[in-house]
Amino acid sequence: MAVTTGMMMALSTGASVLGQIQKGRSDQAALNQQAQNNDQQASLDRIQAERETVAASEEAKRIRKAGERQAGAARAQLAASGIVVGDGSAININEDITGGAESDAMNTLLTGKRRSESYSLSADQHVNAAASNRAAGSNAMKSSVLAAGGTVLQGWRGVGGAGSSTKEALTTGDFARMDRKY
Repeated sequence: MAVTTGMMMALSTGASVLGQIQKGRSDQAALNQQAQNNDQQASLDRIQAERETVAASEEAKRIRKAGERQAGAARAQLAASGIVVGDGSAININEDITGGAESDAMNTLLTGKRRSESYSLSADQHVNAAASNRAAGSNAMKSSVLAAGGTVLQGWRGVGGAGSSTKEALTTGDFARMDRKY
């Protein structure tokens, strides 16, 4: 069997086209995996944002209860020492204790809100990255198909000088029939 230049060009073109398509598929798969990873991280970030909010709320409750206990203990000590609890400096002491506890509780809630917002922002960024990865994967596949089409056209032009029997074999895909003609 004689291998002609046209046949070699056709085989080379075919191999190049297959390689381009496979690269596009591979690039698309990798980018889709990155998108999936970003989606998972966004979900984790949203869960953590919720946890931060709940944790801050629970800690604020704990702080308020501790403040109430401390104020109650102060009232008990004042009463035990014979001071009237509902008058004068006894009221100021109670107000200072409960005010300090409330301030600590509010700071805890604010810190929790800020942490939650940070995780929510991170989740949004991961969602955007996932969308970008998917678009890039789709574009990579489209680009490889277009490049493969260009390679086919270039190969076809190169085979054009090789004779009509090679063109006919490429058109029908019947390389065995082309071999019989040589």
